[in-house]
Amino acid sequence: MPLAASALIVLALLLLAWDASRPHRAGRDARIAVFAVVLLLVGGSLRVAAGPTFLDGVVAALASLGVGLLAASLVLALRRTSPRSFFILGILVLALAGALRTAGALLQPRTATHTLLVELGPDDRIEELAPLLDRHGARYERAFPTVTRAMDIDLAQVYLVYVPARSAEALAAALRADRENVDDVTINRSIGLEPPVLVPAAEPAPGLAQANDPLAAEQWALAMSGGHAAHALLQDLHPARKARIAIIDTGVDGAHEDLAATFRDSPARTDRHGHGTHCAGIAGAATNNGLGMASLNWEGRFVEVTGYGALDATGLGTLESVAQAIIDATQDATDVISLSLGDYAPVPPKVLADAVDFARERGVILVASAGNGNRDAWNHVPSNLEGVIAVAAVDAQGRKAPFSNTTARLSRPIAAPGVNIVSLAPANGYATMSGTSMAAPFVSGLIGVLRALAPDLSAEDAYTILHETGLVVEDTDRIGRVVDAGAAIRAVLD
Repeated sequence: MPLAASALIVLALLLLAWDASRPHRAGRDARIAVFAVVLLLVGGSLRVAAGPTFLDGVVAALASLGVGLLAASLVLALRRTSPRSFFILGILVLALAGALRTAGALLQPRTATHTLLVELGPDDRIEELAPLLDRHGARYERAFPTVTRAMDIDLAQVYLVYVPARSAEALAAALRADRENVDDVTINRSIGLEPPVLVPAAEPAPGLAQANDPLAAEQWALAMSGGHAAHALLQDLHPARKARIAIIDTGVDGAHEDLAATFRDSPARTDRHGHGTHCAGIAGAATNNGLGMASLNWEGRFVEVTGYGALDATGLGTLESVAQAIIDATQDATDVISLSLGDYAPVPPKVLADAVDFARERGVILVASAGNGNRDAWNHVPSNLEGVIAVAAVDAQGRKAPFSNTTARLSRPIAAPGVNIVSLAPANGYATMSGTSMAAPFVSGLIGVLRALAPDLSAEDAYTILHETGLVVEDTDRIGRVVDAGAAIRAVLD
């Protein structure tokens, strides 16, 4: 269509030039002029509509008009009629087209680029797609350069393809149509934190704490989920080895006074948001150290915490950044990955499912928040991926938190405290937050302790223990059982 529209514009101008060059005695034919104007209007409209954007269409139409005017001036010159007006107007129109194109390029935001995740077939090379990518102004790089073909052929064949926003749809469609070379095409969509949940403050649990941490008495979560009983058991126990818990989030303030002793140097050791640090404290803050709050990590003996920054300071990341963090944490010998993030997708993105499988195949246990939408979590990723333990949130009475998604349709549902949870904030601060984001690291911390006591504990066995020792509550049929930390520890010791 673009070429045909341009041809109509040029043809219209050639007709006008031919009519203008006829001898005066022959007279002008009004029908030719009207027909040429109609062609010009139709061709111009079609050329504008054919552009990827309105501005691109206008520039292309003006360029065709300029070329047509210059061609018309040549016709006039050949027919011994002054071409001056057509020639000057053609030059001016082409100059205007060039100016508009330059202005559009300068004004277009640098971020007006879309990213595709393109997985090639096992025997295909990205160079085979070079002509197609070049036509759309796209560039590419390997998405997961640390993964070799021997490690995982699917992840090793994934490329990040950066394409101008106006061409993204067309390129994605063309790539999907290339079934010979391309196995999967996914928009590298955003994934991140769900909106924070505000819940009226609960009364702190009375003095049941075993730990001497000043805020432990306010942590109702320890009382209702067997945390104090777990502390009583752990005081006299020593781990077979420390388990490593990776917090994939906004980063972790590893220098926090209540975490420094248990934090292991890792890629994201600062946190400009605060969410990741809060989750890290729940999972593994040093406990019974006379500082701050308590986790299940008695005296810091059982787990160490690491941070991987899949999300930025605004709490947003992408499918690629989350998948990369899962891969990095797995390659760093992590025992448990804690994911307090997510998004909704009817079909789970293949690249994220492949990253989860990459971790599971290497013995990593993955735990994810179920989401805060008060809806069915069947399409909430990554909590709905195969093998992931999906964590809903309960309040101090053991009821489903009003915001928590339900998890009955998922393969590994469990629940944990997620309302008004006290934990860490960056720069030696402390804060109270609510959400399934808080419930997930509680479960991650408990599984970390279980694996510290039994290093060969599989993901299946860990979930079985959590389920069989869990508390049956009013909403168990919707969210699974609520973890009982003390009972789970006793079960792994038996």
